Amino acid sequence: MSTISIRPACADDLGFIGTLLARSCTVRAEGTGYPRCDDENELLAELALYDNRLEDHVFTACDADGAPIGMGGFLVSDSDSAAYLIGPLLDGPSRTVDNARAVLRLLMDQPIAPPAVASYLEEENVVLAQALRASGWEPGPAQLEMVCPLPVPTATGSPLADQATLRRLHDPADPAFPVLAKLLASHHRWSSDPLERLGDYLDDGYQVVVMESAGRPAGCVLWIPVPDTDFGRLDYLSVAEEFRGRGFGSALTRQVLAEAAADGRIERIYLSVDPANEIARRLYLACGFEAGTSSRKYSYRQQSG
Repeated sequence: MSTISIRPACADDLGFIGTLLARSCTVRAEGTGYPRCDDENELLAELALYDNRLEDHVFTACDADGAPIGMGGFLVSDSDSAAYLIGPLLDGPSRTVDNARAVLRLLMDQPIAPPAVASYLEEENVVLAQALRASGWEPGPAQLEMVCPLPVPTATGSPLADQATLRRLHDPADPAFPVLAKLLASHHRWSSDPLERLGDYLDDGYQVVVMESAGRPAGCVLWIPVPDTDFGRLDYLSVAEEFRGRGFGSALTRQVLAEAAADGRIERIYLSVDPANEIARRLYLACGFEAGTSSRKYSYRQQSG
């Protein structure tokens, strides 16, 4: 029987947690995908972005003597019904498949544990991958993280076609709002109500840039400057099928990079893309993004009853 226990994390644990997070970003065999945090401050920023709390959503794993040996937890979104596993990250000799399985079991037994959770791991993280599979998590597709350092050199892309304009979307009352919500839901396979979800993203601080052609919504991009960090994330880019092939995707991406650079506090923009999506990958590379880490998604759904 495992002698590992978990307890709610507290401020006194942050130094230890930060050390584990730093290793997960520098040692590929311990690497995670999303959430990928360099230190405890980035973790706190991610928690705040989801309106989650350290004491409620992060746990410290302890040995039989009560000494910290690891951490784990959840990011739970009320905007898109998504939940993400944090870690679990284990320290030194405690990092074994059996210990990781024990922490996973304890995490999923917590009242805060969502019914469906996603985990992202670097392919080299064999220990945690084995623990997830042995615990009933299903492996899924790979994703490639890309990063664009700011500022980006002046773009040399093709000029926009006549009557094509860029603007911001601020209000659900905007006539373009339902059109874009439907486009995003179709393109990115949103399972929740598109109007409510896009409205929640606006409430959460996402910036929505809209491309219009002759007054018609042609596409949009959602990005967010992550508070209390020096980076932002581009999360959703969509161009309606009838407007593709005109450079609108590149123009929307470059607009995000220009806005982020003008902010003055953002040093880089991250995004994730299917590595098999060659068109999207080439678009982002042409806009200044660089290929980063590759990770695989694992999914878990609690048994009802």
